[in-house]
Amino acid sequence: MNAIEPGSAHDKLAYIASNCSPYTSLAFCALLFPSIIVVDGCFLLEYYYTESKFLDARENYNNDKIKIEESMNNTFLYVVFDGFSGNVPDMVFEEIGKIVRLSWDMVLRQKFPEREFAVKYFHDEQDYGPVVTFCQK
Repeated sequence: MNAIEPGSAHDKLAYIASNCSPYTSLAFCALLFPSIIVVDGCFLLEYYYTESKFLDARENYNNDKIKIEESMNNTFLYVVFDGFSGNVPDMVFEEIGKIVRLSWDMVLRQKFPEREFAVKYFHDEQDYGPVVTFCQK
C-alpha cells in the first residue's frame, strides 16, 4: 500500500473522514460561502447582523457605508476558532484567512455581479490575529 503524502489532497480528505462530521463541514461552509444581506445599501454578513448593531454602526460612522461594511463584516479568525484548545501555528490561521478572502470574493462576484467589492485580509496589529472583511469599492 502506498503511503499518503502529508499535505496532499488525499491526506486532507483522509483527515476530514477521520475527524470531521458532516455538521462540522456544513458549519465551515457557512464561513466560506456566507449569506449576505443588503440593509440600506450596505452589504453585510447575515450571521453578524442585528438591527441594533447596524444602527450603532450607522451612527458611529456617520452613514459611511464603506466603514459600516468593513466594521460589521470583520471576521477575526482567532475568535471563529476560539473553542479549539489545541496549539495551532499562525500560518494555519493565515492560510485559512487567505482561503476565506478568495471564497468571499467569488461569492460576492457571483451573487452581485453588477457591484465591485474589496475583500480584505490582514493580520490585526492589536494581536487579534488574521482578519477578513469586505466592503463596496
